[in-house]
Amino acid sequence: MGAQAAASGFGLAMLVYLPLFMLRAMGGGDVKLMAALGAAAGPQNWLAIFLITSILGGPIALVTIVIRGRVGKTMRNIGAILWQLVRLRAPHRAEPELDVAHPKAVGLPHGAVIALGVATFLLLARL
Repeated sequence: MGAQAAASGFGLAMLVYLPLFMLRAMGGGDVKLMAALGAAAGPQNWLAIFLITSILGGPIALVTIVIRGRVGKTMRNIGAILWQLVRLRAPHRAEPELDVAHPKAVGLPHGAVIALGVATFLLLARL
């Protein structure tokens, strides 16, 4: 893989993850991890890793909010996020708990889900 593919993979990951970081919906370590994966894997492989990670992350997030008894609050948060984004406002400004760094924020271990996504990608690539 050449420098162009590495730069494209890095750029694609930043295009997806940097806005999430700027909205305080994603930590900086997750952004750096996905950017490094993009540079190492290239844009096509990174996109596959991203999709696998997203598919695996959904059920993990659902289990997390159910175990923590946060289904209702999460639904209200989703509504608040959408309402603030439609109004072109950062959701964490209206609801501080929507900032990933807030002590009451329910976080998903995204780094672990990314690792699981990479492992799944590598396993599927061998088939």
